[in-house]
Amino acid sequence: LQIKNEKEARDLHKQKISVAVVVQKMIESEKSGIAFSVHPVTQDRNQLIIEASLGLGEAIVSGQITPDSYVIEKHPRRIIDKNVQTEEQILTDTEILKLSELILKIENHFGFPCDIEWAFEKGKFYIVQSRAITTLNIENNEKPKIEYKNNSLKQILTKVFGQRKIIFEKI
Repeated sequence: LQIKNEKEARDLHKQKISVAVVVQKMIESEKSGIAFSVHPVTQDRNQLIIEASLGLGEAIVSGQITPDSYVIEKHPRRIIDKNVQTEEQILTDTEILKLSELILKIENHFGFPCDIEWAFEKGKFYIVQSRAITTLNIENNEKPKIEYKNNSLKQILTKVFGQRKIIFEKI
């Protein structure tokens, strides 16, 4: 909104102005980390990788610690490599496979490889961010589009904000 003069400023109270505010629950994560739906180093599209640490994910994202890492084969679904940094692995095998399912659902939803930040609290996984992996050698027809399968982003934002619905939900 650009105000051009004093009269326009005084007339603002006559206009309906909408403001969107995102309110999210703070996750007091016991475990957290990042995941890539395509292995970012080997670029093997049949592998995904999960990195995990105890507590909040900031230490991994900022590079302050070396997390556990787990490589999962997509088809057949199985853990093929573990690199544990302490005596005990952060995620159990069951948790690794459960998180793998969520990662693949996100990749299938968007239709391109994703870089995902996650948190784990009281037995539940929460996805706190998802975006395209920008470091892959991607073919032209696979470039991320800001569009969902059936609706454009503009239609979704109008629907969400116009009806005051929740945008982000726990998975």
